[in-house]
Amino acid sequence: MTTSTRRVSLAFLERYFLALLFAGVVVAFSLELPESFATVLNFRNIVGNQAVLAILSMSAIIPLVGGQFDLSIGSVLGVTAIATASMLSKHSAPLWLAVLVAPALGAAIGLFNGLLIAMLGLNSLITTLGVATVLVGSISWYTEGVSILTGIPTALTDVGSGLWLGLPRPLFLLAVAALFVWYLLDHTPYGRYLQAVGSNPNAARLVGLNVSRITVLSFVISGAITGVAGVLQVARDGGANPQTGSTIALPVLAVAFLGVTSIHPGRFNVPGTLLAVFFLATTVSGLSLLGVDNWVESAFNGTALVAAVALSTIVGRRRAGA
Repeated sequence: MTTSTRRVSLAFLERYFLALLFAGVVVAFSLELPESFATVLNFRNIVGNQAVLAILSMSAIIPLVGGQFDLSIGSVLGVTAIATASMLSKHSAPLWLAVLVAPALGAAIGLFNGLLIAMLGLNSLITTLGVATVLVGSISWYTEGVSILTGIPTALTDVGSGLWLGLPRPLFLLAVAALFVWYLLDHTPYGRYLQAVGSNPNAARLVGLNVSRITVLSFVISGAITGVAGVLQVARDGGANPQTGSTIALPVLAVAFLGVTSIHPGRFNVPGTLLAVFFLATTVSGLSLLGVDNWVESAFNGTALVAAVALSTIVGRRRAGA
């Protein structure tokens, strides 16, 4: 094998190894569990159940592209879900207003995070972790630990549980969110500016980019998309649980970093992130159908996060060296 052929093969594997591994997992579980795993119902369940996580992952990669972390994303999901359900159940608001409140609230929280980080120079990990803690306390105070389960119209719940063209309806909302984020990051000047800020904020500032404004806007857009996920969470659950979002930050980070290793290695990207979402979900589904214990999912997500960060770091260093 010549050097050029070897380089092409390595580049192909670097881009599509996760996709090949995903295909192998599907084939293996399908052969092992043909009557439970390899069914239309199971794949519909996987897609429907992972739609919220996938939309959150789309949200998370926007500040990550700009070099910032948002650990409040799970708490924002919980707050926006509670706000949507509360508007419908306790305040008898029209559906359109309740649906708009969630992304508006998410954007407002994102604006607050962004201003603290970009204008005051605070560390994004510490800042968003602190905001997340405040939001969790606010949810507990407002709900008194009680879920909101009444007054949710069927027009909303049908979106979360119904089918369209034989596919779960949440899949179409996910497709809209993914296309929006893909276009924003890959085909707009703002996306290029955000990439530049994430690569080297000092260099971006020297060429005239308003780094603070770009960073703040990344949190605002991310928060608004998280609010959309909050509405979908209400649609899926038929209500809002005060515990919603409390454990979702780890899987979101796992798929975001795992996505860095695929399709467009070395950078956060929408196709790689979606591939990571459904790779992890399909693997966990297969393991569950095999009868493994519940703790395996948490262990698997944690292992995936560590492996994803390690692989993305290796890929980044290798490409930088090249």
